[in-house]
Amino acid sequence: MMAGAALLLTFWVSSALAQNSYRVEALAEGVYAAIAVPGGRATSNGLIVVTHDWVLASGAHMTRDAVTDLLAAVAEVTPRRVDYFVLPHHHRGFAFTDFDFPPTMQVLMSGQTWAGLQSEVPAVIYPTLFFSEGLTLKSAQQSVVLSNLGRGHAEGDVILYLPESGILFTSDLLYIDSIGFLGDGHMEDWVLALEFIQQLAPAKVVPGYGGVSDVKEVAKFKEFLRDFLSAVLLLLEKGQPLEQVKKEFRLPKYEKVPGFQQFRDVNLERAYRDLQEGVLSR
Repeated sequence: MMAGAALLLTFWVSSALAQNSYRVEALAEGVYAAIAVPGGRATSNGLIVVTHDWVLASGAHMTRDAVTDLLAAVAEVTPRRVDYFVLPHHHRGFAFTDFDFPPTMQVLMSGQTWAGLQSEVPAVIYPTLFFSEGLTLKSAQQSVVLSNLGRGHAEGDVILYLPESGILFTSDLLYIDSIGFLGDGHMEDWVLALEFIQQLAPAKVVPGYGGVSDVKEVAKFKEFLRDFLSAVLLLLEKGQPLEQVKKEFRLPKYEKVPGFQQFRDVNLERAYRDLQEGVLSR
């Protein structure tokens, strides 16, 4: 108990300090985007929702530093503590992320994300609530609809939709003006997830990376994903082994987009193996 109290005190003190990982942007009454600042300690955007009944935050790749800075970002808009934290996904093997939430904070996630956390060496010490298909938090001012889209960027991707304000937080299912990490992706399912997001027709979209935008950016990222997968599939169907695919792969339209070169090989390897599995299972 003493250790837990000390950890909680550390988080409270840290939350009062300045942070430069997130730029807080007001989207609607009580709703804020926490945009990851390049060079900061966060690598993915977040969302903050403040109602009379509860305070909610969400974000991915939550290292101890990212948690500290996101709580400090929350403190910029409300003196109240976070009641609920929504963890949109977890990457298996990344045991240094998603384990350092305060022990008094309720963390909500999909069942797949919970299973991923349970597979890691650290033990989860914070209270969790995990669900199969979805969960809705309702207040007089705002509803937050959590939907488990299943396989996409990872296993059990959760999106947050606020129907009263038409705001959608996709986390890393969507990158804007960037090609991000696809290394845990289930490619065909990811395209279907983006199509579902388009059907929601949100007025504002908060991506995992990039600025707040609209549903047009979802269509642009889906077009990239389809172009990328088509190019990989073409080489795969020629019988090219992975190493040869890495040498021959070209996609000139996107090669200067930030992140393309950085994640090129890991993204190619994931797409190749995922598509190969799909071809063999048909």
